[in-house]
Amino acid sequence: MSDIYTLGSSLQRLLSTLKINRERVPLETLKSVYRVPYEKLKAQIRENVQEFVLLVACHHLLINPDYSAEEQTAVVQAVIEHSRIPKEISKSLTRDYDVAKIHQMAMKLREEIEAALWPYINRETCLVADLEELEKTPVIYNTLTRQIYQDGVWIDQPLDLWGKLLIYSRQEDAALPGAALLQKGEQTI
Repeated sequence: MSDIYTLGSSLQRLLSTLKINRERVPLETLKSVYRVPYEKLKAQIRENVQEFVLLVACHHLLINPDYSAEEQTAVVQAVIEHSRIPKEISKSLTRDYDVAKIHQMAMKLREEIEAALWPYINRETCLVADLEELEKTPVIYNTLTRQIYQDGVWIDQPLDLWGKLLIYSRQEDAALPGAALLQKGEQTI
């Protein structure tokens, strides 16, 4: 797969060509006299848009290696199939001819996908207690994202887990007790 910048640049050139053609040549002429190259251009755009959106939305997604990749892939596919964003992207193509807008929408799709995968990632959320300082309040930590939960937000902060006690909640719905409160940004400990 190409990098996002290269693919986006290529897509922008194709969209610019489509826009110029539609502005300078009547649609009936494009569909009749120039039908073959016009259809080829539209097919290239469709292919590039699909590759670009998938690259932005799915590249380097965090998955939980302790659970089925097929199950997590099915979750991603279901989000893409049920999201309204691919339809919005399709409408935006010929209205705006703007890769930056497509990128923004692909990022929103990525957020939807990440939210759907969160139950798998959240299964690696634990309490971390320092065995040398047991009187200290344990921190909420996710070993996959390497983030701590502090003041209602997840913060990038890798922890040295040597000499620490990790306490996991292995509930099937993948939530710590009080996870609903955590999602609302309230402290439970």
